[in-house]
Amino acid sequence: MINKNLSILVAYSLNRVIGAQGVIPWKLPSERNRFKEICKGKKVIMGRRTFEEIGKALPYCTIVVVSKSLKTVPEGCLLANSLKEAVEMCSNDEVLIAGGQEIYEQAMPYCNKIYATEILHNFEGDRFFPELNKKAWTKTVQAEHTECGIRYNYVTYENKKVVH
Repeated sequence: MINKNLSILVAYSLNRVIGAQGVIPWKLPSERNRFKEICKGKKVIMGRRTFEEIGKALPYCTIVVVSKSLKTVPEGCLLANSLKEAVEMCSNDEVLIAGGQEIYEQAMPYCNKIYATEILHNFEGDRFFPELNKKAWTKTVQAEHTECGIRYNYVTYENKKVVH
């Protein structure tokens, strides 16, 4: 897969949970606002289940849904059969990978940046963000927050060496 300036956008708990039975197990309005700000004007690649949680096109970005089972997507979205096809549909501008678990696993070797919200709490779940190789990534904590009784950090990881 050709590296197209891929970045990951993710929120995960201490135990790396990203989802539980098809939904995000926390409600943090500020984190959703961050998602919107980072995605604004960009192509955002996500799997079918992640897209189904959102359920619609978003006015501030173009969603590229990766699915072998969907035949159509709403106006304003694009449909791809694989992550490779989705990346090829996107321009050379920054492209965001926004879930879920399988898409993150496939994209991780090709990404050069991760915009993470690290939730400082364990949650029950059935979908997880892959473990990071700490030697391959440089971490910068950008901001610490508490909202709805939940502490979390906005973190950026830079890949020291992207595999091409």
